[in-house]
Amino acid sequence: MTRARRALAFLAWLVAAGAGAACDQAGTTLPATTTVSSASAAPSTVLRGEYLVRSVAGCGECHTPRDAQGNLEQGLWLAGVANRFDLTLQDDTTGGISAPNLTPAALGAWTDAQVKAAFQDGVAPDGSPLFPLMPYYAYRNMTDADADAIVAYLRAVPAIAGTTPPRQALPVPLTAPAPAIPVSAIPDTTLPGTDPEYAVAEQGRYLAGQVGFCLDCHTPWRLGATQPLDMTRAFAGGRAFSSRDWGVPAPAPPVVYSYDVTPDPGGIAGWTADDVAHLLVEGVTPGGGDLCRPMPSGPAGALGGLSTADAHAIGVYLTTLAPVAGDDVPRCPAGSE
Repeated sequence: MTRARRALAFLAWLVAAGAGAACDQAGTTLPATTTVSSASAAPSTVLRGEYLVRSVAGCGECHTPRDAQGNLEQGLWLAGVANRFDLTLQDDTTGGISAPNLTPAALGAWTDAQVKAAFQDGVAPDGSPLFPLMPYYAYRNMTDADADAIVAYLRAVPAIAGTTPPRQALPVPLTAPAPAIPVSAIPDTTLPGTDPEYAVAEQGRYLAGQVGFCLDCHTPWRLGATQPLDMTRAFAGGRAFSSRDWGVPAPAPPVVYSYDVTPDPGGIAGWTADDVAHLLVEGVTPGGGDLCRPMPSGPAGALGGLSTADAHAIGVYLTTLAPVAGDDVPRCPAGSE
């Protein structure tokens, strides 16, 4: 279904059904009573929220179950995933972290402010901190309008009953949420302000670093650090992803590493903005290779739904960053990039 047809179908469902939902930290389903302001949000706001959740922020990548081939099960969209991440693969009793149900069957008793506090500040309604695998420290920098749009969309998705297990004991202390990344720490384009593409690059910076997940996935992540992302190496890649956690089928290696997406020789030096945009939307590198999962590019991935303008903006931004040398990480299997 095209984005336009999906939008029309979604609007028809919204008019007929309305509603909203949420899930508590322990995974308990709460009464689906919706008395919050976003329940009457304008259709355009809900559609903006859908675009952000599906294609820019990539919420479904973590909060939707996957089938045996690693594809998202659209019939369980945002229904949550039990033990989505495992920080201690050698111990089944510790380190398991579920991705909670985000549909109105779970979030209905939360206020708009509580929903935003969770995905922007890392604070549950009971005041407890969320584990920073959820990149709230990056999402804190999105605009208020975009945060409100995400809440409005989460209120409107079809409710799917279900709970997820509570978080297991952690291998590292968690006494407070990770602090927000200062906007000033997100790398700037090297284009001068007078360049015709400067404003486009700035839009790309917002999409990749403040509302999207490019920064989180392509920056080294440190377990137990106060700020999990090593912002001195922003976009330099090297973050490890467990194939088990991400449902990557064989013959994937046990661990897949994100690549350097700065214009370093070990990254995307020589790429054009259109090369990056084509990779995001079509999932194919300039050399013709496919990307390793869990990179959600291509028609079946979150980034495949990016608008032409937004994909281009991210391309302009990434190709005009100052180069940062990435770590020498294992590459994808032969035939991929």
